[in-house]
Amino acid sequence: MSAVDGFPYKELADIPIPRDVQPGPGWSAQMREMADHIGAYDTLIISERYGGQDVYIPIDAAKNPFHPLIGAAKSRAISFVYGRLTLAIPTARYALNVARRASIIAAVRSDMLTVAHAARIMGVRRDYASKLVNRTQEGLGAEPPAIGRKVDPRQIDMFAEA
Repeated sequence: MSAVDGFPYKELADIPIPRDVQPGPGWSAQMREMADHIGAYDTLIISERYGGQDVYIPIDAAKNPFHPLIGAAKSRAISFVYGRLTLAIPTARYALNVARRASIIAAVRSDMLTVAHAARIMGVRRDYASKLVNRTQEGLGAEPPAIGRKVDPRQIDMFAEA
């Protein structure tokens, strides 16, 4: 069995945004301000869904278009701060990529993935993926994704835990 058996993600867009993400490279001033009010994770969720669009924010939080994504309390905060404004939501492609690839880099550092497979998932050259793993601080605090063991269902478990 190789190091990549059972790895659940085929490309960077499949990887969920980590809940413990922090503002960093690629974050605009507007995104940082929004993160101060609702948190970095929810800011990236909004940018992922509405990026590149102009969105009107009503005063009534129940009519806030972000309400289904971020919940009642945070949509109230957005309506209080940005009510009656039309926000140009940034696409945040770079910030989303940095947030998502942190778990991939952590998986390489913990020998769950090869650098070549990580490069394929991230959509970068192998030497750049190697540079991210070996020469940057990126992904140091991140947790690698949980990977289930690939098992043939017909095989009897020889070492069952009691």
